[in-house]
Amino acid sequence: MTINWVLAESSRMRYAAGSSMYFAQGIPYGLMNIAVPAWLASQGVGAGQIASFLAIIILPWAFKLLSGPLMDRYQFLPMGRRRPWVLGAQLGMMLSFFGLVLVDNPVEQLGLLMILGLLINVFAATQDVAVDGMSIDVTPVNEQGRLNGFMVFGKAIGWGVTSAVTGTMLVEFGLGVTAIAAAAVQTIVLLGFMLTVERRGERRMPWSSGDAMSERRTGNSFASVIKGLNAVLWTRVSLILMAIMIFDGFIGGYGHALMPIAAINLFGFTTPEWSQLVAVMGLAGAVTALALGPMIDRFGAKRMLVLTISLVALHAFLLAQTQYLWENATYVKVMLAAWVLLGPVTMVCMIALAMTICASATSATQFAIYMSLANLGASAGSKTYGVIAEQTSYVEAYLLLGAITVAMIAIILFHRHSPEKTNDRKRAPSYTVGMGTSGAGMYFSGAMRCPKCRSDMQQIIIDGTEVDRCSACHGLWFDDGELSNLRSKEAAAALDIGDVMTGKKQNEIEHYRCPRCAGPMNRLVDPGQTHIWFEQCGSCRGSFFDAGELTDLATVSVSDFFKRFVTPVRQ
Repeated sequence: MTINWVLAESSRMRYAAGSSMYFAQGIPYGLMNIAVPAWLASQGVGAGQIASFLAIIILPWAFKLLSGPLMDRYQFLPMGRRRPWVLGAQLGMMLSFFGLVLVDNPVEQLGLLMILGLLINVFAATQDVAVDGMSIDVTPVNEQGRLNGFMVFGKAIGWGVTSAVTGTMLVEFGLGVTAIAAAAVQTIVLLGFMLTVERRGERRMPWSSGDAMSERRTGNSFASVIKGLNAVLWTRVSLILMAIMIFDGFIGGYGHALMPIAAINLFGFTTPEWSQLVAVMGLAGAVTALALGPMIDRFGAKRMLVLTISLVALHAFLLAQTQYLWENATYVKVMLAAWVLLGPVTMVCMIALAMTICASATSATQFAIYMSLANLGASAGSKTYGVIAEQTSYVEAYLLLGAITVAMIAIILFHRHSPEKTNDRKRAPSYTVGMGTSGAGMYFSGAMRCPKCRSDMQQIIIDGTEVDRCSACHGLWFDDGELSNLRSKEAAAALDIGDVMTGKKQNEIEHYRCPRCAGPMNRLVDPGQTHIWFEQCGSCRGSFFDAGELTDLATVSVSDFFKRFVTPVRQ
């Protein structure tokens, strides 16, 4: 069987590339954030030092939003829009792992270990942003969910297997051999990705033959982004959400510092035992998080977040008040496993809540700010436990964790949000979402994109009505009630400027999600002109018309009578 290495043409290659690159992202997390802290605790390193180590190495994930503008500004299009950044970040991650060989004695060289861990995560976070951007560019809408599913499990398997294997290797062979093994796996992933290209005709390497098959996109200026953010970021609901994100990150960072130290020093776990427990329950958490999606859609992100975070608080208080059971190995294992399981479940609810308030024009930057605040909170949480570890008992540490979680629940109850209003009508929030990435089971693709060709949608105002038009294929999106106001020839002439042949080609794409609310799209025909096919969202009632269809809808001619006899019945 011939292998098609072109990402834009082969769904199998997109699934393989996406899952393998996210597998590569999971390796540094499994080693540096799970196995190494437990191993350091077993070597006698203090809780404060371990917490500081975790607080520092996570910082690149808090500031990864800074790499997006750089990727938009600096591109080498003969190798693809995002692929050069993916290759460079993957190469940097591989070399950084080799750098861990320089750490002969981690206990005495904790500073060097921290610097190398920080560097590894710089490249991992950059690779994450680049892969997300590349996936958005080359993946059709009707494959987004499947691709994201592969990414979720790729990353979960990456950090799960890595934490289990390296937890044993650190004890048996030390950091040097473990680092070489991790770097070798990263090298294999890099070599495999080097065989791919984004689009046919592009170069695999800078010295290869090939031409640029994509055009440079002109991004918004920093001034326009800041202006748009000021309009939405400082609203009451946004400020409350920022507080929620910081608290959630703080709770996660505090727990990530507390749990492995308690597992090793208090509950008698070995480094391999802790790593293997985290690996198994992390995979279980990823599966649970995916299954939670339909429940979030049905009951709402806020309700599900209150439920899951209440379980976190109950878990912390229960663990603090059952000190007499800490000698029971089964009880301790169950409680620690529950903590690991609740992590990804809570984060899925957090991301769903954040997405609902992101404005269309600035959603990418706005959402990145929210996620960065969560990561900054995680860094602060890890550092806080390090500061108080020497002055508090484990019972007090768990009680404090529960109290912070209760405070977060109180803040969540103040959260109120309804669809934004435009010209005295309600308008659903604009976002494009897929299950899968960025360390939490999902990725956010930014402002509303065309559901057919994935290009940005531009807002056009005509006769006082705001319509979204694709910047590439010129398809048109109408929110509920807008189409009836714009069926005149004059409105159609101003809005429907796309190529009719392109529209006919795009009309063949029928299965996709609503670009406004991610709801299911129903296939319909116009009752007056049955040769005009369009799709309408079953949730928000918005409609999408391909180029040329609005003009056809607004113009009734003799040929339309005959078209009804040659147009097949839409299935």
